[in-house]
Amino acid sequence: MSHNPYQKASQAYQKKSDETLTPLQIVVELYKGMIKNTKLAKQSWQNSQLDAMCQYIDKNFSILEALQSNIDLEKGGEDAIFLNRFYTVIFSSLTLATSKPDPAAYFDEIASYIQQVHDRWYVLAYPGAALPQAQEAV
Repeated sequence: MSHNPYQKASQAYQKKSDETLTPLQIVVELYKGMIKNTKLAKQSWQNSQLDAMCQYIDKNFSILEALQSNIDLEKGGEDAIFLNRFYTVIFSSLTLATSKPDPAAYFDEIASYIQQVHDRWYVLAYPGAALPQAQEAV
């Protein structure tokens, strides 16, 4: 049995693992999960469902932790440094979202930032495929 470094991340996303996905495609799925969780956190905030909001943010923390723990900073070069910083910024941003003057708009900014990096991963995972339309607000 080979150890898949993204298995923990897949479990964090709580989506049934599809054995046919490549590691890059799994990363794309994890980013889609983070975007969805961020939008659901925003919706929960707007509906004063703070427990649910915290659960969606916590799901993102689990995904971020799993992705960040699989970065090879020694061999990954500038891309690894960027991703390490990116994951730290997203983690911090989610932590601070409710302290912002307009948390809903801030959640939108976070989702947009994740979407941009998702799109880069998508191009790597699906060479030649057109980018899917950005997920609409939940």
